[in-house]
Amino acid sequence: MTRVTSAVRSALWYAAAWTPLVLLYALMIGRSAHLPVDQAVVAALSTVGWAALLGIGVLWLSRRWDWPAAPSPRFFLVHGGMALLYGGLWDVLILYDIGGSRGQWREALQVASPWIHWQTFEALLIYAALSAVTWARQAAERSRRQQVLATQADALRARAELEALRGRLDPHFLFNTLHSVSVLVHRDPAAASQAIEQLSDLLRYVLDAKRGAREEVPLAEEIAFTEAYLALESMRFGDRLRVERAIDVRTLGLSVPSFVLQPLVENAIKHAIAPRAAGGTVRLGGRLDADRLVLEVRDDGPGAPAPATSAGSGVGLDALRRRLAALYGSAAELRAVSVPDGGFAVTVRLPV
Repeated sequence: MTRVTSAVRSALWYAAAWTPLVLLYALMIGRSAHLPVDQAVVAALSTVGWAALLGIGVLWLSRRWDWPAAPSPRFFLVHGGMALLYGGLWDVLILYDIGGSRGQWREALQVASPWIHWQTFEALLIYAALSAVTWARQAAERSRRQQVLATQADALRARAELEALRGRLDPHFLFNTLHSVSVLVHRDPAAASQAIEQLSDLLRYVLDAKRGAREEVPLAEEIAFTEAYLALESMRFGDRLRVERAIDVRTLGLSVPSFVLQPLVENAIKHAIAPRAAGGTVRLGGRLDADRLVLEVRDDGPGAPAPATSAGSGVGLDALRRRLAALYGSAAELRAVSVPDGGFAVTVRLPV
C-alpha cells in the first residue's frame, strides 16, 4: 500500500511539473492560431502530453545510465543520441496531431515548418532538464545513504569501543590480571612492573580511541594494543598460550578499524586455548595482497561446526562484519572457517 501511495504521489508531482509548459503552449497556440481558450488548452495538453509521456523514457534511461564520476565520450554520445531521438519523436507526434492522423503529413509539415526547428531545440532542453533532475535526485539519495552508513558506522564504533572497554574492565579479567601481578610483585618485581605498564597501555589505548573518536588507527597501534592484551593473558596461561606472528612490516602504517584484531584474538583464546589443558597456538598474520590488506587470526583449536563457520556467524564476528560494511561497503570482506588441519581462522580483507 505504501509503495502504491508513493507511486501515485510521484505521478502527481510529475504531472504538476508539466503544468507551466501546458499554460505557456496554450497561450502561444491561442494567439498564433486565434483559437478559443478551451481549444488552445486542449491542443496544448495534447502537445505537451506527448513530451511528458516520452519523458518517462528519459527518466528511465537517466536512472539506468547515471552520471559517472568520470564521464566518457560514450556517455555523452548515448545521451546526445537519445536527446535527438526524443526531439524527433516529439516532432513526429505533433505533426501527427496537426494532420498526420488524416494522412496529411505534407500539409502538417508546411504548417509546422516555421517553428519545428525551435520545437526540436526545446526538446533537447527538456531532455537535459529531465536528466539533470534525475541525476540530482540520485546524487541526493546517494548522499543520504552515505550519511546513514556513516551514522551506522559511528554507532557500531561506539558499541565496539564500549564493549572493548567493558571487556577490559570485566571483573574476571581484572581479577586474573591483578592476581598475577600481585604474585609477581614478590617473586619478580621487574616482571610485575612490566605487567602494570602493559595493563596501562591497554587501558590507555581504549580510552584514547574513545576520547579521540577515531574510527581507524594505524595497524602498528592495533598490533601494539593486541600484544599488550596477549602479554597479560600470558601471565594467566603461561606456556599454554603460544603466539606466532607473521606481520609484513609494509603493512604497519596502513589504517585499519580500531579494535579489529583484539576481539578476534580474545575469541581464539576463549574457545581454543582456555578449554584445553595443553593450550594451543594463536597466529597473527598481516600481509599485502594486490590492493588489499589481509589480516588473519588463526588458532589450532577444535574449530567450529560447518553451519556456524560458513558465513562467519557469532555476535562478535557479525558485529565486525556490519562495521566493515558500514566503513568500506563491498570493498571489505570477513571470512571465518574451520581449517582442514584443525583450528579456526578469521580473515579480514581491507582496501588499501
